[in-house]
Amino acid sequence: MASKRIYFIDIARAISIVLIVIYHYQPDDSPSWYLLFNEVIRSFRLPLLLFVSGYIYWITRKPIAYKDFVRKKFQRLMIPYFFVSVLVITLKLFAQGNLQVDEPVDLSAFYQMFYLPIVSGFFLWFIYALFLIFLIMPFFNSRNKLLLLLGLSLILYFIPVPFTNLFALLNLKLIFCYFVLGCVICEYNEIRQKLSRIHVLPVLVFFAIGFVLREQIDFAVVVPVLTFLLALCGIYLVAHFARFLEQKTIKIRTVLLGMAGCTYTIYLFHTTFEGFAKALLQFLPFNNSSLFIMKAFIVISAGIVTPIILQKLIGRYSKILSFLIGVNFSGNKKENLLKPSK
Repeated sequence: MASKRIYFIDIARAISIVLIVIYHYQPDDSPSWYLLFNEVIRSFRLPLLLFVSGYIYWITRKPIAYKDFVRKKFQRLMIPYFFVSVLVITLKLFAQGNLQVDEPVDLSAFYQMFYLPIVSGFFLWFIYALFLIFLIMPFFNSRNKLLLLLGLSLILYFIPVPFTNLFALLNLKLIFCYFVLGCVICEYNEIRQKLSRIHVLPVLVFFAIGFVLREQIDFAVVVPVLTFLLALCGIYLVAHFARFLEQKTIKIRTVLLGMAGCTYTIYLFHTTFEGFAKALLQFLPFNNSSLFIMKAFIVISAGIVTPIILQKLIGRYSKILSFLIGVNFSGNKKENLLKPSK
């Protein structure tokens, strides 16, 4: 299938990475309203990113030998995974004696990262699991096979069998269905048309009710179902908002489209730059809600803007680093930092 840019999907992708960066900032002094907001976005932030990734994969897929496909995905995903893992582990080892470090490590992390991706950075498991998904997807390249895979992924999601954290298998169990669902929605235009006729208000109400129920119910069978339905509602609401922004010629649309091409770099480095920002701000007194908002804005902005700048600079000046973080090397060309990537 020929590559084609769909603007509302890119907007949704940018929104998903913003939500992830926000969620990963949860200091001990967070006010209750902020914790509640983070609980809300926790319901769909990763399913949204997986759904968008599946949609983009399906619409951009091309005939290619399996070994070449795997090689490209390894270069795109796993080389940055290992590079950032080594970088994060090294920075933590140097910093944890002098600064407050989330999830401290020891030297064993340098070999554990090969089979236990959460050891180097609690967020890096996603890349490991996504690579495993791409190892599977080429074997399900038709409509019928895709529907079969959706059914299998849903069984995998709901089956009450414990999975190991090794090789991100537990995470793969919980996220695979959202990636496949993105492929299915991309493939079936008739489903998209039916979804477009659903009014946003009932979905929003259902999400609110489901969120409250999930916090109150402790039944092993009901909670996974509610969690899945909340994720679907969140995906729909963000997609609806992205469709709305797609039709507008406003600044936020331009910013989000420009950010879309940097989502992978933001994901790789946002916690590192958030950590630097927190370290710089930790000695300042932020004792009320308004100052907390200021602190949160600074830290979250550092987690978004700095990786974008890093990607543009590395993509312009360093071929080696471009390879290591999985971005295209463009050479020494002047570029608007927020210009939408093609």
